[in-house]
Amino acid sequence: MLRHLLLCILIALPTAASASDLTHGEIEDELVGRQIAWWEMEGWRHGHLFLLPNGAAEMTVERPQAQHDVGRWWLRGDHVCTRWGEARSGLEKCYRIRRGEDGVFVTTGGNVFEIRELGV
Repeated sequence: MLRHLLLCILIALPTAASASDLTHGEIEDELVGRQIAWWEMEGWRHGHLFLLPNGAAEMTVERPQAQHDVGRWWLRGDHVCTRWGEARSGLEKCYRIRRGEDGVFVTTGGNVFEIRELGV
């Protein structure tokens, strides 16, 4: 009986990757090749992000100062990794993405992503 109870508790415990974190496949299906509006959770920086299927990436910052940067992106397990030409001095950053409310995605890097139709 105790063994059965312990097994039930272990099954119910969350794993390191929360059920709402996007998987490798979900990231590819839902974010790659789509226009992503992004903003920092604090709200003072925002722009657009485009992850191309070939691993190239483009990012714009619209506020506080207009910028454009290009770089590379890749998946390492269920983490999205980016390296930009200028942003973060070209250093790699990897983060998980979680499904948020109202159709947005929240990253462990402190950003919110929202898919936007091209031209909108």
